Amino acid sequence: MTQGALLALLVACIWGINPIFEKFALKNSSPFSVITIRFIFTAICLGVYTLLAGRVDELVKVDPRSLMWILLSGLLGGLIGLFIFFVALKQEDTSKVLPIIASFPMFTAIFAYFLLGETISLKRFIGIMFVIVGVVLINIKESVID
Repeated sequence: MTQGALLALLVACIWGINPIFEKFALKNSSPFSVITIRFIFTAICLGVYTLLAGRVDELVKVDPRSLMWILLSGLLGGLIGLFIFFVALKQEDTSKVLPIIASFPMFTAIFAYFLLGETISLKRFIGIMFVIVGVVLINIKESVID
């Protein structure tokens, strides 16, 4: 296994445990307070790292068009998406919410088709159908299947 693959596996493990911590935090806290504290803590950590590593110049060099995409991504994926995720996580079982959210590559493929002109191969289309079936199975009431 390559170093990149091992790092990806490590990220998968970290992202696998993180929703458990978030569910614990949401037990007695609102989604708003959890997301706000999380972002403040993350901003402080990144600020300290940026200063200590001497990387402030990288931030200044970001071109305006890239900055627009960064801000849009932060607003949509970071703030709005994460807030909605926390609301869903507070209301549902973690093991139900996360597989549904993990269907995001299906939406990425559809958006990439329309916005970037990327093609969806037959193999990718079949994979997307499997994702849809998986999401449906997760949401069928347990008594229907059992």
